[in-house]
Amino acid sequence: MDTSVETDSRAHEQYDSDTSDSSRENIFPNMTIVLTGNASSVQFGDGNILLGQKQPNIGNVAISRIVPLQKKISKHHVSVINMIDLHETELYLDCVDHLIGQLLNKNEIHAFIFVVRLGQLTDTDKMGLEWLQRVFGDEVLQFVMILFTYEIEKETDTIIDDLKKNPVLEQLLEKCGGRYHTCNKMMNNQSEMRELMKKIESLFYENNRQCYNGEMFNTASIRRTKLKNTGHDDEPRRTENTSTPETKGQYM
Repeated sequence: MDTSVETDSRAHEQYDSDTSDSSRENIFPNMTIVLTGNASSVQFGDGNILLGQKQPNIGNVAISRIVPLQKKISKHHVSVINMIDLHETELYLDCVDHLIGQLLNKNEIHAFIFVVRLGQLTDTDKMGLEWLQRVFGDEVLQFVMILFTYEIEKETDTIIDDLKKNPVLEQLLEKCGGRYHTCNKMMNNQSEMRELMKKIESLFYENNRQCYNGEMFNTASIRRTKLKNTGHDDEPRRTENTSTPETKGQYM
């Protein structure tokens, strides 16, 4: 057997892989992500790669958290926008609306990461996704990925069975195109964070390199204002299932 041919073939494959990665990095050097969901699903702290320490919840400080936090994760420069628990700040919705509008004038969002505690889906979690859809519009769903957090790693062993046994959770996942990732509650595992970045990158290409932008948000805001003025802001939302068998297989 001519091992030189095999070696050359492997080297060629490696070159193609490296070239692909390099070209992707040139196109996709930075990313902006929004984290939303329930604070009980996350353990804040210095070791938390995505969120760091929890900010004091005093007055409008909760809203000031919308300012992006700059991080370096894997090969990416990541702007992390913390909207954890923001769906419970309905009192400041108009102010939040204005700040988000300003934010999206400067940033395009690659992914909305909706954090849920594995095995402990609550009404607050369901309300959180409804809030995200109400504020950002139906188009936001194509950019949402659910991040299941755990305390003990073996909790992830039965995640597929848990999804099948919980029709509400399965429906929640369906709305997000079947996209999910798991990580520990402290978010301090480098390997898990690298894998999350890869999935966000794949989502970016799945969306034809399109991000959630200010135009989409303005459209959602106009629609919400019209519904509010006509007294139909609580009407049921009709959404299309953006998932496909291919994308479900990719993420699950």
